[in-house]
Amino acid sequence: MKSEKELFNLAKSYVMLESELDKPLREYEIEEVKDCMKEIRDVLVKKSYDVDTFNHYRELYKTMSIGEYFEFIKTL
Repeated sequence: MKSEKELFNLAKSYVMLESELDKPLREYEIEEVKDCMKEIRDVLVKKSYDVDTFNHYRELYKTMSIGEYFEFIKTL
């Protein structure tokens, strides 16, 4: 299902942005990351995506190996 794949990719992007905030960044870089995270949240609201599923995908992505990621993407 296309929307599930998009939701998973949004979750993946969100996790990557969260990891950027763990690095030492300049103030403007922090703001850029936060703006990107807000854009993702805006898409979730605009498209009425299930936030629980989004959070599940976020947690799932954090534990996946590269092989598991590619196998999982095929199922969506």
